[in-house]
Amino acid sequence: MNDKSIQAGHGGNIWAASRKWGQSPAAFLDFSANINPLGPSEHSLNAIKASLGLLEHYPEPSCQELKQRLGVYLGIEPGHIVLGNGGSELIYLLARIFGQQRIVRLAPTFTEYGEGLEQPRIVEVPLAAENGFRLPLTELIAGIEKGDLIFLGNPNNPTGNIFARSELEEVVRRASEVEAVVVIDEAFVDFTGDSSYSMRDLARNNPALVVLGSLTKFFAIPALRLGYAVAAGEHVQHMEKLLPAWRINTLAQAAAIAGLQDAEYIRQTVQVVETEREFLVRGLDQIGGLKVYPSAANFLLVDGSQTGVRADALQAKLGPEGILIRMCANFSNLSPFHFRLAVRKRHDNERLLHILAKVLVKV
Repeated sequence: MNDKSIQAGHGGNIWAASRKWGQSPAAFLDFSANINPLGPSEHSLNAIKASLGLLEHYPEPSCQELKQRLGVYLGIEPGHIVLGNGGSELIYLLARIFGQQRIVRLAPTFTEYGEGLEQPRIVEVPLAAENGFRLPLTELIAGIEKGDLIFLGNPNNPTGNIFARSELEEVVRRASEVEAVVVIDEAFVDFTGDSSYSMRDLARNNPALVVLGSLTKFFAIPALRLGYAVAAGEHVQHMEKLLPAWRINTLAQAAAIAGLQDAEYIRQTVQVVETEREFLVRGLDQIGGLKVYPSAANFLLVDGSQTGVRADALQAKLGPEGILIRMCANFSNLSPFHFRLAVRKRHDNERLLHILAKVLVKV
């Protein structure tokens, strides 16, 4: 059986893996999806259980309490926050609002930037692996045109590197001068533990900037779908007008409100991700033929070209062992030998390293 969905544009498809390799979905160690390795906060799980009795009612439509709690967490007034049924809903929406001219994005970067339009005019600015995937600031700024919608991930997915705030401020400044809009996707910035990287404070009063964030990844609730945007008041009103009511379900609201208040969980997440990311890097470096790129996020980009094994062939060997990786051939400017690994707990990471070394030795 050849399940094409294993090779689709996203990781995290444990159901397709289950069909392909005959194991239950929960049996897989999923390194293809970049989710907090601690799983949801215990506070969030308790809040979900406590809210089950509300399933026969519609969700609170304004998400007032969630916006207030999120505002405290972000240091942003609730009136500058728009919630979405996952960050993807907001990415699609922003493309429809601002993407009528050109969509400018990096290569490689998250593949959904520019989705939501039937025939988007996408312009890609390449990142050089030999240069550490650094932002080509001069080239990027020089190419910005009136009406552009520019998507920048920070940290960038799948490379994991983070761009200097000063560089991003220059991009936004130029966009403002020529009436373009910059969207900075900070879906993974919480894993750095350093809020100074975020541009959300500037987005409140700058129509040339919208900042996206995710509660799905850091708070480990991808099944509930929850993202947000921080934007100037005029953009908030426009976005809310185009979004459906009741898009944030009751369980998502309850889980997020509780998780945002769990300071120990937040602290521990940052610590575990940093420790386990370093452990994974050391272990991968000891496996011959793998090049690991530096990352500030909860995932690592790996180039396996020196092994001679393509990522899809590697996945074919890892699948029967119950391990999923994110093949990166569908990212512009990456090869079929690139793959991405999420940072998981120590025993999961140890098993990954053991199985990787075993299957690559047999090549």
